[in-house]
Amino acid sequence: MPMVIRPEGQLDVPVILCDHCGKEIADAREGNYQWKMLPDGRSADRQLFFTHKRCCHAFEQANRGDFHWAAMELQCLPIYLGNNLKLDWESAKKKADMLASL
Repeated sequence: MPMVIRPEGQLDVPVILCDHCGKEIADAREGNYQWKMLPDGRSADRQLFFTHKRCCHAFEQANRGDFHWAAMELQCLPIYLGNNLKLDWESAKKKADMLASL
């Protein structure tokens, strides 16, 4: 899973890299997260992959197997993940803003 830290000014920030082209997905609207799905609807191996929408088809063609690919728009991932973590969105935003100001 290519979530990495890169320097940005005085800070290190998390970014997501495309599993196909290796470049940063700079706008959530331009990316997907993908996983291998078995015919019964379960995940084949519980791994997530990230692709630019423009790289999605080529990535799937290069990574074929006894499964099919499922994909969801990347902009949905933080919401689903936050909900699954029972995130207090207001508190988390305040804390992130406070830490970013240090």
